[in-house]
Amino acid sequence: MTIETVNLSQLVPPPANPRKVMDEAALAGLAASILVDGLLQNLVVRKKGKKFEIISGARRFRALSLLAERGDWPKDAPIPVEVRNGLSDDDTLRLATVEKIQREALAPLDEAEAFARLLAGGASLEDVAAKAGVSVLTVKRRLALASLCEEAKEQVRAGDLSLGCAEALTLGTSDQQRAVLDRLSGERWEAEPETIRDMLAGEKPSRAEAIFPPEAYTGTVTTDLFADEAETLFDDVEQFLRLQEEAVAALVARHEAQGRWVEVIRAPYAQWWQFKEAGEGDAPGVVIHMTPTGRVEVRENLAKRPVRPDVVEATRAPAKPKVQAEYVAPVVRNLSAHKSLAVMAALLDNPRKAREIAIVQMLNASDWTGRVTLDPHPALAAFEEGEAPATLRRIEAECAAFAAPFREMEKGYSRAARGDWEWLPAQSKDPVKVYEAVKAMPDGELERLHTLLTVLTFGQGSLDSLDRGRSLFNAVAGDLGIDMRRHWRPDAAFLSKRRKDQLGERRVDPHGRAQGLFQGGPRRGLGEAFRADEGRDR
Repeated sequence: MTIETVNLSQLVPPPANPRKVMDEAALAGLAASILVDGLLQNLVVRKKGKKFEIISGARRFRALSLLAERGDWPKDAPIPVEVRNGLSDDDTLRLATVEKIQREALAPLDEAEAFARLLAGGASLEDVAAKAGVSVLTVKRRLALASLCEEAKEQVRAGDLSLGCAEALTLGTSDQQRAVLDRLSGERWEAEPETIRDMLAGEKPSRAEAIFPPEAYTGTVTTDLFADEAETLFDDVEQFLRLQEEAVAALVARHEAQGRWVEVIRAPYAQWWQFKEAGEGDAPGVVIHMTPTGRVEVRENLAKRPVRPDVVEATRAPAKPKVQAEYVAPVVRNLSAHKSLAVMAALLDNPRKAREIAIVQMLNASDWTGRVTLDPHPALAAFEEGEAPATLRRIEAECAAFAAPFREMEKGYSRAARGDWEWLPAQSKDPVKVYEAVKAMPDGELERLHTLLTVLTFGQGSLDSLDRGRSLFNAVAGDLGIDMRRHWRPDAAFLSKRRKDQLGERRVDPHGRAQGLFQGGPRRGLGEAFRADEGRDR
């Protein structure tokens, strides 16, 4: 090790710099610091012919070059360097990696690829972790990223894909990773790691993933008509996995018969950094990667890098143990359908129990998927501002009487409601607790609650026009003998929205009520009442 002075033109950057992402703003700041205070630390180099290759100090070299381009730094100015002699390429990479990590954190992917190169050269996990100043677990987690497809790496480096999402992508093959990225590119929401994991591990296997002849599968299939192209999915996952295993065994036998070595990796992801393209003098082989969900990726003409056996074992992705289901999916579905139909038939003979179930579901309390949901009529929300009419106050009082005991049965987050009329049918509640409470209700109270929940959904079809025609609403209003004079009188708020010519000679009493509106005999339906009013306008 010697200290020498060289000029900028004698320095060359390293051929394999671990740092592939450099912050241009930080680089400009470093250049300004060097201009004011000079180099506070020597560059570390090794002799390469007439040049000096940088081992440590690539950022300082870039900053000096920036200053030279601006004319702020003489190109022939002496630069002190520390010359290391007798270093191999692996030694150079190791020193550069350790220096980068200790001085300024590398981007995660740059760390991953640097660690992979060190380990592929024969280093141990403990040695890399100790010299880089990180834990062995961190090294292992970064190594999973080293096997990502190039498209994913580019998005991580550009800041378009989070580190968590990148780690989730490692569960898929390279083709699957690209497919997920393509799918996410069309979404407006920001992807979450769990969403990506579900995409890769939570779906049924498709015919496109099968490496066995399609006719070998004898189970049922589902066609996904909502995919970009109609896709066939295998319902019997257990049979699919068995056929995939048989196909993998046949692949192994075929390649071995041709004199190639074969390695089968059964894990969520493969450590592809442990292999390289076979070159001259290498024994070419085949790596078959099979995920726990049965997806298979085959790469041929590979050679193994000189990775230590203990490193290979320590970085092997943990394979999920296959849990054998008691029944395969089609059998489970068949049994569940029979159970459901048996209960449905029994409810036909038990009207009281059927009404209990109706109320439980109308209260939005159900197992998994609720198939009965109530949409409170918009008339209930039409008087948020100002004084509520007596009719709304009566309905809200009835809702409040029933809401109180169900308040304790909420589960999860409860959003704000505009009144008990909205809370009662809309909030999620513990279905078993609600059922127990409903089951204990006397017949009269049960019928009253059933009536109330039905009432909350019924009203004029549209609030934006007067209903004068033949409609369900008018038919019901007529049968109920509704006389609007008992429920409503034109008030100041109503009259303020009427034109002067519409008001005519009507007089308004001291309470703001128009005299003469709806006078005469009782009207049977709301439509008739409005028609009578409209006639007087003319």
